[in-house]
Amino acid sequence: MPKHLFIIILISLSAADMFAQTANDSLPYPDILRMENAVIVQDSAITLLMQEKIAGIVHGETEVSGWRVQIYSSNTPVQAKTEALSLEERLKDVIDQPIYIVSTPPFIKVRIGDFLTQEEARAYKDLFIQQFPDMVSDTYIVRDDHVKIKR
Repeated sequence: MPKHLFIIILISLSAADMFAQTANDSLPYPDILRMENAVIVQDSAITLLMQEKIAGIVHGETEVSGWRVQIYSSNTPVQAKTEALSLEERLKDVIDQPIYIVSTPPFIKVRIGDFLTQEEARAYKDLFIQQFPDMVSDTYIVRDDHVKIKR
């Protein structure tokens, strides 16, 4: 090994050892991450997120298996897409639930809501049919694995 490379490595190791600090035991890290002679420098927001994760606090949305109200389904590609978009436009300002256009070839479907129980979906279906009686024959409760819930 060239002499100058050896000297650079030796100086680097000495400098690293001089500035090393022991990890703060109050940090919310698992024991496996606690190392002597290690310095963890991070934004305080990251520390907060890690503390919340360890405490089991979850923010945002997650998808679970649940129920939706299906109000449209067709396997005619061009016509189905046009009708689904038209139906979404007609309902988006009138109903209080999210509207989903779902493509499961060869079908395009329009589904409403994010319900955890079949009873919640049934109650909403009944209200929907009262408001839109012309859609009663196309309105069903369906199981959906992508129901969004807020945490």
